Amino acid sequence: MENTPRSNRVYVTRLDHDTAREAFARAAQRYAASLPSACRLISIKVNLCDYRMADSGATTDPLLLGALIDVLRQRYPQAEVLVLENDATSVQAETLFSLLGIRDAAERHGAKVFNVADDKWVTKPVPDPRILHELEVPEVLCRSDLFVNFAKLKTNALTKTTGALKNIFAFYRAKRKVVFHGRIDDVLVDMNKIIRPHICLTDGYIGMEGQGPAFGRPKKCGLLVAGVDPVAVDACSSRIMGFNPRFVDHIRMCHRAGAGEIRFQLDTDICGFSYRDYRFQYGRLEHIARAVLRKHVGVGAG
Repeated sequence: MENTPRSNRVYVTRLDHDTAREAFARAAQRYAASLPSACRLISIKVNLCDYRMADSGATTDPLLLGALIDVLRQRYPQAEVLVLENDATSVQAETLFSLLGIRDAAERHGAKVFNVADDKWVTKPVPDPRILHELEVPEVLCRSDLFVNFAKLKTNALTKTTGALKNIFAFYRAKRKVVFHGRIDDVLVDMNKIIRPHICLTDGYIGMEGQGPAFGRPKKCGLLVAGVDPVAVDACSSRIMGFNPRFVDHIRMCHRAGAGEIRFQLDTDICGFSYRDYRFQYGRLEHIARAVLRKHVGVGAG
């Protein structure tokens, strides 16, 4: 979880169930120089925000997770692989693992699920804090030789977009995370200064448009967005969804705080790739109304 300069090159490729292993392997090869040469422990942070199946676009697809685990185990055959999630305001990680097929997928491919709520936690000071002067971090992240942020390509009613940076919010220790929705951008800045994945893989096979991150509409894009700089990955992801990343507050603020580069170099093997082909629908007026409510009331509106 070091905070060192990283390549702002972002790789975009096709992703589906049939070719997922090849897509993840290409991404790993492209960033091989940034990955450890050997691993004893690999942690994968999935996105299980609600009791919603993968075809809704809200949560991690167990078939894609299995393909990713296979690629990592082939690259690091001696490593233990853990699939991480945390309890949240209205969900229990252990129930999510079972209900959404994540536990079965992990075990079938030689990995284990791990609820960080049951882990030991390490307190770390936050430099130049916006709201959190110190942050409790799951000890498993400190022990991991490789930390993979396996995010989802989704719009978000509070933050416009959900991606690699927002996926880190689940690691806030308290179960009742909704109390921070009024200052969510500040919290994301502080957390992403401390929690630094080695590689970010954003799953856009089936994303979500509208008022996500849980109850929008599924949007099939068939894309994988990958990189080692979470700000650059999210900046590219926001462009794919139709947003200017400089107008997505948490992406801009994380960039200004030194968590990554908002300007990215696109690397794609998709012939004729165009952002216009993937634009997501999003209720911008509703987002503005929510933002006003957050500012004056200090809570999230949903």
